[in-house]
Amino acid sequence: MHRHNFFDAGKLYSPAAQQIFANVYDNLMLASKEIGIKSVLVCAADPGEGATTVALGLALAAAAKQDRPILLIDGNFHDPCICQALRLKDLFGLGELMSGRVGSYQAVIQKASAGLHAMGPGIMPANQFIDLEPPKFANLLHRLAEDYGLVIVDGPPVNLHPESVLFGSQVDQTLLAVYSGVTRVPVLSKAISKLTAGDCKKVDILLNRRTFPIPQWIYNKL
Repeated sequence: MHRHNFFDAGKLYSPAAQQIFANVYDNLMLASKEIGIKSVLVCAADPGEGATTVALGLALAAAAKQDRPILLIDGNFHDPCICQALRLKDLFGLGELMSGRVGSYQAVIQKASAGLHAMGPGIMPANQFIDLEPPKFANLLHRLAEDYGLVIVDGPPVNLHPESVLFGSQVDQTLLAVYSGVTRVPVLSKAISKLTAGDCKKVDILLNRRTFPIPQWIYNKL
């Protein structure tokens, strides 16, 4: 079982927060209308930039708007918060599923609410590069799409750990959370460089409660 930093999810249920993340969800779906997004990675360059808050807020907004259930996966083996925030047990999860220690994804999914299900990280696979590499995680997402309207993955900081790059190359969309006015350009550029080098699909920056395509000036600095 993991030791957690305390995460207060109560703030996400305020009317203001619900409206903010409803707008994020609507913008995400509108921008992807032609391709139809089924999976999203939410991550950040460094710790403390709000990636887990965004992942939870987006999941709650999606659950309120979609007819099919939403699945939120905690892919941060290093500092997991999702199960604690949703008051769920964190016994077995993604690690056991990807390493084959459990045989069915139903065995590691918990119901957080009527429209929101969650999968904890479990124990990080000993060979996480092999167990999470393409197309293994993509194959899992394909199976999950049969039961869920959207799968949201909360990934670890890109500049510290490799898993978000592995996830990002296999999901439909990556949202990079940026702490407005705090995150430095070199830090952000390093994370974007890692994601693009890892063949991650469409990457958008989430800044000041809005999503933006990555500006060309950032690419010019890579």
